Amino acid sequence: MNKTSHPAPLRRRLAAAGLALAGLTGAVSAIAATAQASPTAYPAATAGATAPHTIHLVAHEKQRKFFNHGGFGDEEIFRGILDNAAGTTQVGIFAGTLTSVSSNDSLNLATVDLQLPGGQITVQGFFFGTQSPIVHAITGGTGAYTGAEGEFSFTFPSPGVLDMTLTLLGTDQH
Repeated sequence: MNKTSHPAPLRRRLAAAGLALAGLTGAVSAIAATAQASPTAYPAATAGATAPHTIHLVAHEKQRKFFNHGGFGDEEIFRGILDNAAGTTQVGIFAGTLTSVSSNDSLNLATVDLQLPGGQITVQGFFFGTQSPIVHAITGGTGAYTGAEGEFSFTFPSPGVLDMTLTLLGTDQH
């Protein structure tokens, strides 16, 4: 039976507030090559690109829903908007799920999809809820991000806000 009236455990609330996904990081934002999200800010999307490229985004959770199945199988669905690194311009949207694979919701599988100018990026990984930054794999993409791979990391600087960093290893992955 789905019960959506029960409040999510604190770990899930933090995850949804930050992840909504989560993502993708204050600690990682020190990377010198940060880029403001725009259609021209993605050199890794150029055919033949092989050098790592970093995209820094600020995510704002707008909606989430928790389905309580009693531990294993609990699910949280979330969505929100993506802003450029400065947090001044909306550049996309994101959505994802957390699915509990433990009896006490301490281990979750996370999937996140990001819609950005030029295409989409997909992310997947385990979410323990206690590490910071949280790091997942970039598992692919569409359009300008076809063949994308790399790392997606994020922190929660404030409730409902994620500081995301995507490190793309290239898109020429034929």
